[in-house]
Amino acid sequence: MRKRNFGFTLIELLVVVLIIGILAAVAVPQYQKVVEKTKAVEAMTILQAIAKANRLYYIANGEYASKLEDLDVGIPGLDADGPEGSSVRKDSKYFRYGVKDGASSKSIAIAIRLPYGNTYSLSMRSDQEGIYCKSDNMEYLSTCKILGATDATNPQVYYRLNL
Repeated sequence: MRKRNFGFTLIELLVVVLIIGILAAVAVPQYQKVVEKTKAVEAMTILQAIAKANRLYYIANGEYASKLEDLDVGIPGLDADGPEGSSVRKDSKYFRYGVKDGASSKSIAIAIRLPYGNTYSLSMRSDQEGIYCKSDNMEYLSTCKILGATDATNPQVYYRLNL
């Protein structure tokens, strides 16, 4: 009688684990990019609503709103303090939303990626059409590229997204 072994050898198991590891190493970064892009698309939708409300405010009052609460738009999230001297902003799970970034700013809608700090921000301006992306570091500047800023190479510069 012949004895049959129905198990796997150690080499076969190691090869399977190696293949799964390689697939995971390729798939996880791509998955993270898709997740970040989804969060940013949600922020862009809210950003466009803020900008539209701010443009309507401009038509009615001759100037852009300096406070988010002056606009006729509902922004999800909790109240949060903006930079010193600015109005209250709204914090959602992933972004902080607001209007003008200061007296000289041409931003009429702003979305800053949370946690607040060394990440990226999206904005819409009064003097130009489109959505702009900016980051303070190269890691998040690549996020601007993922979102459509094809020429993003320098931190501290706003890049128009090609949507």
